[in-house]
Amino acid sequence: MASPLHDRLNRDLSTGTSWLVVLAVIARSTEPIHGYEIARQLADEAPDGMSFKQGTLYPMLRTMEADGLVRSALVPSPEGPARKCFTLTAEGRRVLASWADSWRASSRWVNRVLGETDARR
Repeated sequence: MASPLHDRLNRDLSTGTSWLVVLAVIARSTEPIHGYEIARQLADEAPDGMSFKQGTLYPMLRTMEADGLVRSALVPSPEGPARKCFTLTAEGRRVLASWADSWRASSRWVNRVLGETDARR
């Protein structure tokens, strides 16, 4: 069973990386992607002990759209009503690239401090 401190670390890490991984999922999609599919992919790829709360996704997407990082459009669905789907804007791609560079540098630093062998990359 995880301790409260472990839970807090996971929550803090999740908060700090949520925007990055959401933008990355949208960026790698070859077509506009809806919120449920974003959440499903994040859940499928989450490491053991980490999760992404779907309830935080939709407010995050609204903020990203207001900030000009994503664009939304209603896309017809063969399985029911139209779905609000998202694509990255040019600004969203620029921000994602910048944040990804920051993430890589930070993770190399943390790995080096933790004594991980691949920290030199």
